[in-house]
Amino acid sequence: MATWNDLILATPRQVNGRHQEEGPVALQEALLGTEGEQLVLLGHLHREPHLLREGAFHAGRAHLEASTRPSCTRDERLEQIRAAGHRFTEALGAERDTARVSLISLHLGLCRLLLGSPKDAREWLGMANQSAVETLKDILTEATGEQGFTRNRLLGGMLNFVMFFTSSATLGAGYLVWDRVMSKRSDKVLRRALARMEPLAGYIDAVREMRLRLGEPASSVPRYVVTHTVDDSQCLSRITIRTLVGEGEAVDFNGRETRRVSRTGSERTTPLIR
Repeated sequence: MATWNDLILATPRQVNGRHQEEGPVALQEALLGTEGEQLVLLGHLHREPHLLREGAFHAGRAHLEASTRPSCTRDERLEQIRAAGHRFTEALGAERDTARVSLISLHLGLCRLLLGSPKDAREWLGMANQSAVETLKDILTEATGEQGFTRNRLLGGMLNFVMFFTSSATLGAGYLVWDRVMSKRSDKVLRRALARMEPLAGYIDAVREMRLRLGEPASSVPRYVVTHTVDDSQCLSRITIRTLVGEGEAVDFNGRETRRVSRTGSERTTPLIR
């Protein structure tokens, strides 16, 4: 079974505006070999992994596999790759889940690369990258909403009632207990989200490395880093997706808002852009 790193190494590198021939069969075999990685990734994301093992997508991979046979001539190999691209396009048209859209776009991009169109390949890999980032942000947004489950009208009314009829000393002790309960609840929700996000972040890094090998400048291909914060009781209290957009600037997303951060320490909160 191939890994994302094997796929990166099989992607031809652009040197002085020209792509170095790394061997098309090696790239095809590496792409086909990442099926296990794809299924593991979708499993972590709670997506239906079997949808990539049937229908048009599965047929496209079958064409790619046929193109790697030693008996294939160059023309036959290219025809099989074109057929694979048509089936992946068909699969993409019927797909709505952003994680699976990303994996299909990755296949389309590498098909275009194998057909000698690096520009088209970069565009498809850019789409694969963006769709995966959307999935990453959706997971954090969902977890942050679940984390804030106390924003409930009935619960808020009950708390006001208790506060009105409770002494300040008892109320203070109650707040400490409530904070501990909330902290543990938040920790459980965020750790579950983090377990889903970390494999996806690794995949996003892999797609980024492929885009760089295909000649895209690092300044136009941001890097995404998932970080987390723990409180005094070692409970997970926050997850942040940091987008490194330049040498001196980054954008943080915490599930509710984006915050632009500079190396000088200045910050500016901006409206959430999805």
